[in-house]
This record gives sequence, C-alpha cells and structure tokens, in this order.
Amino acid sequence: MHNPLIPAILELLRQQPLGLSEYEIFKGLGEHTAFSDIGDRGQLPLFQKHFMIMNGLYQLQQNLWNEEQLILEISPLKIVITAVKESRHNSHPIISESIKLREYYLDWNNLEETTEEDVLKLHQNFWDRFNQQQGRGDALSILELDESATRETVIERYRKLAAEHHPDRGGCGERFIEIRRAYEILKGF
Repeated sequence: MHNPLIPAILELLRQQPLGLSEYEIFKGLGEHTAFSDIGDRGQLPLFQKHFMIMNGLYQLQQNLWNEEQLILEISPLKIVITAVKESRHNSHPIISESIKLREYYLDWNNLEETTEEDVLKLHQNFWDRFNQQQGRGDALSILELDESATRETVIERYRKLAAEHHPDRGGCGERFIEIRRAYEILKGF
C-alpha cells in the first residue's frame, strides 16, 4: 500500500541533513491528514501513528536506494539520508541488517490487525526485556564481571564466589544468596 506520509517524511528529512529522531518526525507531521481517522485516546492510536511512520520510512528507504542510490539509515534516535561512497553493492547495504523489523513494518496487516491489548502486551514485553537487561548489569557487578563475560566465565566466577562465601565454610549467608541470585539471572542469558 502506498503510504500518504512518504512525501512529508521525505521533505522533513531533506530539510534536516544531519537527521531526525522518530519523535521529531512524529512532531513534524503534526496533524497530517493521514492521521485523521486515528483516535487520540489510549495506546493504540500512538502505535498506529508510529507504525505508519515506520512503514513510510521503510518504503522510502527502498525508494531512495532504487531511484537515487541514497541510503536511509533508520534507528530509534537518528534517521538520516546519506550518500553512498563508492558503492560495490548491488543491493542496499543496510536493509539486510534489519530485515525482520523491515518486514514487520512493511506488512500493512500488522497495522490493521493490532489491537489495544496487543499494544499493551508489546509495551509490557519491552519493559520486561529492559528490566532484564538492567538486572543483567547488576548481576554482572555482583559477580565482579564486565559485559564481555562469557557463559563459561560466569559459571567459573559463580563457583569461586559461592565456595568463598558459602555459610558452611564461614561465609556470609546474605552475600551467598546475593551471588546465587546474580547467577540465576545470568544463566538465562
């Protein structure tokens, strides 16, 4: 389906050669007529507007590549059009990096079939994953490891700290429990 936001999105991006965030594009589109049938209460209308913007961006990404050999980089914080420097690519160099996300947003059925309940579940899943990542950082800190720690390193460090702090060996029970909780969080990653 042709997305009526594409010309307006392209105009916004051409006016800002250093790029824009999705939020800035959202604000720049304001009360675009394409949004006129979308309500303004609840999470579903916000999702629908977001979906339409992302659909337009992914369609525009392909169009700019096919027509002008320009790259449209799409990330949550920055969306920018860049020129190709000596292209050796026959296909778009960035599209292959985000194919699942791209396919999701290019399928208009995902917009039409998504309910308010689906959006609430998406938000909850996002926050669950976010909190897990936060918990991972804390767990690594408790085991005195950095982000590059492998599964094997985590297991090795856990065993060492658990043996050192086990109450049966004169260690602190609270510290041992803390170490065990950290290990349980990390073994899920």
